[in-house]
This record gives sequence, structure tokens and C-alpha cells, in this order.
Amino acid sequence: MSETKDTIAADQTAAPAEAKKSTQGVQLSERAAKEIKRVIEEQKFTLDNTWVRIGAKGGGCSGFTYVLDFDQTGPTEFDLTYEQHGVNVVVDKKSDFFMGGTELDFNDGLLDRGFVFKNPQASGTCGCGTSFSA
Repeated sequence: MSETKDTIAADQTAAPAEAKKSTQGVQLSERAAKEIKRVIEEQKFTLDNTWVRIGAKGGGCSGFTYVLDFDQTGPTEFDLTYEQHGVNVVVDKKSDFFMGGTELDFNDGLLDRGFVFKNPQASGTCGCGTSFSA
């Protein structure tokens, strides 16, 4: 009887962990990764030693502005790191709280060329798309 009880208890604790989907992390689209690699090469950085730092900071017309920069010092203990499509991505933990589940994409049209943040946690955005509220 205790063996069955232990098995059920183990199954009950394992199931929620497997079912829980994390919305944390910033995802790169393949187009964004391709453009990031192009810029890294153009700037004569090395892909292995260059991190793309993505984040959010206070400011902008909606409360937070997006940050996208190259970092050659690498992550700290306050950062989360990902490797996506051959690009090293670093996001500080505070920004991840506001940007979890965000996709960074790249538009290459004539009128709307540039990186685009698709943030499911944003409750509002400004007209230009560079700031958001959460």
C-alpha cells in the first residue's frame, strides 16, 4: 500500500513540472538571427565572443524602452543566457520579468526596416514600437 502511495505521490509532483510551460526568455526569429550575424561580421566582431544583449529599461513614452546591443564582455550572475540560431543572447533577469516570451524579429521592407519586438506581456505600446507598458 505504501509503495502505491509513494508512486502516486511521485507522479503527482512530476506531472505539474512537465506540464508547466515557461514564458520566460526572448526568442530570436531566423530573420533576426541572420541580420545579427550580418552586423557582427560587418563590425568585425567574432560570433563566439559577442553576445546580443536584449533588455528593457525605464523610459520612453509608454514606460519601458527596449534595449538591443552587442556585448563583448559576456554575461554576469544577473543574466540569463540562450543560444539561438547560432547567436549568443543575454537578457538580464529584471528585463526577463517584463519580456518573457518576447520574439525579436527583423523586417527588411523599404518602409519598415529594422528589428521588431513582439512582446506578449506588453499591455500597451507606443506608436513607433520602441517602448511598452507592462
